[in-house]
Amino acid sequence: MTGADRRRRPVALAVLVVFLTSTNCATVRPYRVTNYFRSAKLAGSELRRVAVLPFENLAPEAAAAAVVGEEFGLQLGKTGRFDLVERNRIEELWQEQDLDTLFRFDPQSAARIGRMLGAQAVVLGSVTKFVPHPDVKVDTARYYERRHRRGPDYPPVIVVDNSRDRNDALACAITAAAIITIIPALIMLLGPRPPAAQVGASVRLVDVETGDILWQAKDAFRGDQKSVQALVEQKEDKRRMVYDVEYLTRILCQELAGTIWK
Repeated sequence: MTGADRRRRPVALAVLVVFLTSTNCATVRPYRVTNYFRSAKLAGSELRRVAVLPFENLAPEAAAAAVVGEEFGLQLGKTGRFDLVERNRIEELWQEQDLDTLFRFDPQSAARIGRMLGAQAVVLGSVTKFVPHPDVKVDTARYYERRHRRGPDYPPVIVVDNSRDRNDALACAITAAAIITIIPALIMLLGPRPPAAQVGASVRLVDVETGDILWQAKDAFRGDQKSVQALVEQKEDKRRMVYDVEYLTRILCQELAGTIWK
């Protein structure tokens, strides 16, 4: 290798390291729900009183529908746009009508139930995904226990041979930095993906007078998704998303409800 080549090698490696680190540290934009529909009728309506009917459960976890349905009602109420029918009143009607919580409504049937509840619109929802973290002990959908585990082993320590001249030492150091940067990326890309909590839901708002769908949204979140984690600021909250499926549900329902008046 000529002296010129040896001088150019550190520069080239430095450019590579800067590229890798700048790409890795790029700001991640917060996730935005885009899979939604909003009817033009909603903008001009005086809709106020809404009933959130029991959600349909399409996930294996038995408590998924109750958890997601209750959380969506909470986040819908927090928008300040609606007055929600009390859950006790809905449960009483279910008992009066001898309805099974697993019974599913078409928009027209749901509209009839909404009128019986004195609501102007009803929310129908389905839980499409509900996956607690496997390292979380779930006795009910309300409690979890985090097990602390170390991640993949760190890359091996790189020993730089300082017996060479200054340029070779710099080249080795930069090469070591590049390897340390690349190995974790390769592990993430090629290795098995670490587990994380997941939740998904499909929700729609139905006018009780016409049976028309006024709004509908659908999405699914994974707790280790960087754009989803960017929705919260605290580092602890970002970690919590990975382990706590109920907390992740809160964020999903918040984002879904937020699309009603966007």
